[in-house]
Amino acid sequence: MTSPLLIGTSGHYYDEWRGVFYPSHVTKKQRLSYYASVFPALEINATYYGTPKRESARRMVREAAGRLSFSIKAPGDMTHRVRTDAETVSPFLDYIAPFREAEVLVAVLLQFPNALRNAPHERERMRQVFDSLTDLPLAVELRHSSWDTADADDFLRDNAVSRVTIDQPSLRGLSRSLRHVQTGPLAYFRFHGRNASSWYGSDSPSGSDRYRYRYTRDELLPWVPVIRDASEQATTTVAFFNNHPDGNAVLDALAFAEMSGHPLPLPDSGDLFS
Repeated sequence: MTSPLLIGTSGHYYDEWRGVFYPSHVTKKQRLSYYASVFPALEINATYYGTPKRESARRMVREAAGRLSFSIKAPGDMTHRVRTDAETVSPFLDYIAPFREAEVLVAVLLQFPNALRNAPHERERMRQVFDSLTDLPLAVELRHSSWDTADADDFLRDNAVSRVTIDQPSLRGLSRSLRHVQTGPLAYFRFHGRNASSWYGSDSPSGSDRYRYRYTRDELLPWVPVIRDASEQATTTVAFFNNHPDGNAVLDALAFAEMSGHPLPLPDSGDLFS
C-alpha cells in the first residue's frame, strides 16, 4: 500500500517570508495557522538550538488544529555533543509530548554533524542517542559520504532507524544525492539546495547562505520516481525543503508537489504568487 506524501518546509517562522509567502495582514501569531492552510507537514528546526517549553508545543498543536504532521529536530547537544543525560533528554521528551498525544508527530530528526564519519566509535556514540529516545520514530541525517555503504545501512536497519535521503551539492566528502535506502518505517527526504560555493563557507552569521538556492524543474524531476517508489515501502513519506532564504523553499515545495501529482492550494496572496 502506498503511503501518502507529506510535503513541507524546514521551519516556517521566517521574517523574510512576510510579503513573500505570508500576506501583510498575517501577524506573527497567525503564521503557523496560515502555513497549515497550505502545507500538510512542517519540520521544526528551532529545537536544535534549545528546547522550548511544553506550553509552546501545546500552542502549536492547538493552532495547527490537526492539519499538520510534525517532524521535530533533536537538540544539537544530543547529536553534536552526544549528551544523553536527563538534563538534556528530559526537557526534549517533555516538549514533544503534546505532539505525540495529538498523534501528529511523524518523526524526530537526528541531524548529525557534516563531518561525522562512518567509524565504530561514532556508531557507538550514535547508539547512545538512539537508546535515549526509545519508542520514537527516529530519522537520521548523515551527510558524509563514508555512510554511503551497505554496512552503514544495516547498522541503521538493526537499530530500526530511518535514513534521511538528502539532496545537497555534489562535493567531495558529501553523501550522494538520489541514494535512497529504506532502513526504517519512514521515507524521509530533505532538500538543502545545491549552493556549492557557499556550502563550506557561508558569509551570513546564521549560515543561511549555504541554503540560498532555487531548484530548477529538471533538478527536481528525477526525485519524483524515487519518492514514488519509496512511498510503496514506507508507512509514511515526508519531503521537506530547507532552502528557506528568499522564500525558495515555499516555491520549490509547491512546484514539487505539483509535479508529484499532489498539488497543494496556492496561498491567497504574496509576492511569489502574483
